[in-house]
Amino acid sequence: MSLLLVPLCIALSIATISYLLFFRAARHGAAPTPPAALVVRGVAYSVAGVVLALAFYPFGPWFRRRCRPCPFPRPAAPESQHHADAPRAGRTATSPPRHDMPPTLPPVLLIHGLYHNVTAWTLYRRWLMEAGFTRVYCHGYSSWHTEFGLLVDELDEAVRDLLAAHPGERPLLMGHSLGGLLIRGWLADAANQQLVAGAVTLGTPHQGSTLARLGAGQLARSLTFRGALIRELEATEAPSDVPCVALYSPIDNMVVPQEGLHVTTPGWTLRASPAVSHIWMLWDRGTARLAIESLRDLAARHAAREREHHACGPRACGPAMYGGAPCAGNALGQAHNARDVGDPEQGADPRESGRKEPGYSRA
Repeated sequence: MSLLLVPLCIALSIATISYLLFFRAARHGAAPTPPAALVVRGVAYSVAGVVLALAFYPFGPWFRRRCRPCPFPRPAAPESQHHADAPRAGRTATSPPRHDMPPTLPPVLLIHGLYHNVTAWTLYRRWLMEAGFTRVYCHGYSSWHTEFGLLVDELDEAVRDLLAAHPGERPLLMGHSLGGLLIRGWLADAANQQLVAGAVTLGTPHQGSTLARLGAGQLARSLTFRGALIRELEATEAPSDVPCVALYSPIDNMVVPQEGLHVTTPGWTLRASPAVSHIWMLWDRGTARLAIESLRDLAARHAAREREHHACGPRACGPAMYGGAPCAGNALGQAHNARDVGDPEQGADPRESGRKEPGYSRA
């Protein structure tokens, strides 16, 4: 019985301290202070989320072997078999085709956050499969004895493994917390933006967090609010030519102040999720519905651009589907241009003049 109280005490301590600091920052910030009842609910969500994370964490190695992108071995699918019905990467056994699911949804790669592992996506993998995303993979990494640039390189390898496993397709990326910041760091290279259909982040500290100073390890402490890492990323990243969505919770207790959740990079759209704690975003069905809705929208926009590209031809549209000019007289590409997060109701051209040389420095 005493062993069961250990994770509960850890979870309660983390929730209480983080929400005290969250409430303190909210009272001194420009945004309205959330009601106390909402904060109490956030504490409960945080305790439950940490307990679940600790319970599933030991299964990480087994879970990772089952869902990591691996291009070999890959059995050749019959010509009549659609990509969505092809065997998953890294598996030799085949499964019967699923005719009840739409065949056009791209593969999805999930990236967890700091101190977590791939078991963070236990429920999301199930929910994504139910929604028709039948090819869902997870990328795992260690939060210890590493740095941000090295983790971006590891993500690059995982994305390229996924591209090798599903040639001719552009996957979708989704990351929670630091996982979302790694996605943004990878997309800082404009060339990488041509490899994916879009990205969704959950509770990502796009401008860092003051709580990072209390973190254990060099990686955690590098994520301070508007610290050197964030400033370097913002100075070197290219505006996003692919649509990206940043979901945030109004009572996120790990990204303090709330402004740290707001991404300022052109091409990103900011959307509020249900009011839950930082870690509970991984277990909340309402947040998952919003994330899946965003992934579906990104997939639809990518498919529309694909059709436009094929209708125009490579010479008319240019070699880069997202970076090339739209067809003459076709407003579809313009209507779906990435929005400026500063004014989500109005379209904004992310390809501004005089932008800096893109690419995140990993030296």
